[in-house]
Amino acid sequence: DVNMYTLSGLVQKIGAVPVTFGIVRDDFHDLFEKCTEALTRSDMVLISGGSSVGTQDFTIEVLSSLPDSDILVHGISISPGKPTILARSHSQVIWGLPGQVTSTMVVFEMVVKPFIEHISGLSPEYARNFKLSARLNRNVPSSQGRADYIRVKLIEKEGILWAEPLLGKSGLINTMVRADGLIEIGLNIEGLDEGAEVEVIPL
Repeated sequence: DVNMYTLSGLVQKIGAVPVTFGIVRDDFHDLFEKCTEALTRSDMVLISGGSSVGTQDFTIEVLSSLPDSDILVHGISISPGKPTILARSHSQVIWGLPGQVTSTMVVFEMVVKPFIEHISGLSPEYARNFKLSARLNRNVPSSQGRADYIRVKLIEKEGILWAEPLLGKSGLINTMVRADGLIEIGLNIEGLDEGAEVEVIPL
């Protein structure tokens, strides 16, 4: 259950207290009961997996069935992490995150964490916005219409900091383990060229 331990660590890192509920089967009633219990014991709920549209993906159906619920977002224009869900039940927020742990980590860092900081009352000037300037050591392709978050390793050569992309399938855990940070390729950019200056978001 790597996602539970990963999300628990990320939640603790931002000063919150994780309450875990274990693995839930791909069953509507089981997930509904677990979500109902989680809402009574926490301020915000994170569900990892089941957020796509497969026959065994019940997250969107369950969230739609909770009391006084509303699906605010289903799908965001980022990679990895497109099938992310943001919903509410009464005044409580529920996130449906991807099932792949690396995608979950990226979505938490880039979307969930800033959201929690905002509702916690943290002013933008006090949020952790530290970034490192580096140069890209190879071309990186990207598709328009989405923001791509690329894992990179930092290498210093002759006083210059280089960002080496760690390319591979989004679910590869070893690329996240080896990464020092992320770079963002914006919605309307068709990739970056070797030597381009980039801002690295430390992990």
